[in-house]
Amino acid sequence: MKNRKSQLLTAMLVFATSIAVAARQAATTPQTREDSTPQMSETFFKDIRVLKGIPVDEFIDTMGMFAAATAKDCTGCHSPQILDGNPAAFAVETPMIQKARFMVGMMNAINRNYFGNQKRVSCATCHTNTSVPQNVPNMAVQYGDPFENPNSLEFIVAKGSDPSQIDGVFAKYLEALGGAQRLGAVTTYTATGTYAGWDTGLSDVPVEIYAKAPEQYTTIAHRTEGDSVWVYDGRSGWEVSINAALPATIPLTKGNLDGARLDAIVALAPARLKQAFAKWEISRSLIDDKPVQLLRGTNPNQQPVNFYFDASGLLVRLQRWNETLVGPVATQYDYSDFRDVAGVKRPFKVVKTSTRNQVTMVIKEYRPNVAIDATRFARPTTTRLIK
Repeated sequence: MKNRKSQLLTAMLVFATSIAVAARQAATTPQTREDSTPQMSETFFKDIRVLKGIPVDEFIDTMGMFAAATAKDCTGCHSPQILDGNPAAFAVETPMIQKARFMVGMMNAINRNYFGNQKRVSCATCHTNTSVPQNVPNMAVQYGDPFENPNSLEFIVAKGSDPSQIDGVFAKYLEALGGAQRLGAVTTYTATGTYAGWDTGLSDVPVEIYAKAPEQYTTIAHRTEGDSVWVYDGRSGWEVSINAALPATIPLTKGNLDGARLDAIVALAPARLKQAFAKWEISRSLIDDKPVQLLRGTNPNQQPVNFYFDASGLLVRLQRWNETLVGPVATQYDYSDFRDVAGVKRPFKVVKTSTRNQVTMVIKEYRPNVAIDATRFARPTTTRLIK
């Protein structure tokens, strides 16, 4: 029997490689949308009864919450026929799908009746990475080492933390990167390297990154079946994956759109990071048993974002959340292997972990201040390659 970790990783792989075939094929549904208006889940996927009225990107995050909370893969709920590439199989009403619909209703009722309709209870509250929640306590947990969830939304201001240090943390960060003057002198860059995730079967594929100040950022993973593309043009964002959707491009919404903007700022305009949030808090934490300075930025009506800075002042972790119909899901970036590129420190390894996927990007080369065609930041498309 697979352990919980392998179950969860399998869930991410199977979900990433099969969600597309659940997409609605009705002729009345446009396959390509020429604007950034988000398409709702019930017009994109078949037989949606409970998770209606949410954008497609949030729907996919919600599926990620189900997988992460229960440690199941797609066949844990859907018919095994989905593995045969049969789109209609995703709409087969299995007992587990019926149960999941009931559970979402129960969760919503608890939040509505006891928590003023706030999403205080989520799938993960009770399941805790088990497919069948237990009603008997686990004494190995009771008497074992305390467990801390690194992706928790909880934020505790450490005793002795001084809010006046926040400006100093940012000043040290910019200096560690190379200084405001050198950072400001770089207005564009491209990067090439490798991309490996559960959507590629953990195999390395070529990746290209295009960045243009202040807030344009594109990532292209060249998979054997075609390209997966993520774009933020300074105002709108999109994603299109050869497995994760129809030939249509999915507009990013809510926390995913805020996150795409933040990715662009961190990549090429870190001097604008402090101004990107209305409120900052400071605390301390540990990463791999090493002390880090923790800052949390918040804006009205948005989920917070955590920034972790090491002793040198470099940003080594960023954690943000996206709200879904069944509770918030985390996305975590880990930055390492910083090297000097034309006087500016750049991370040559980035690991992105979310309920959808875990991806490792290893950069081989950065090229600063190169001309980048404007089409690199346009609404993307992709085509499945026939092998």
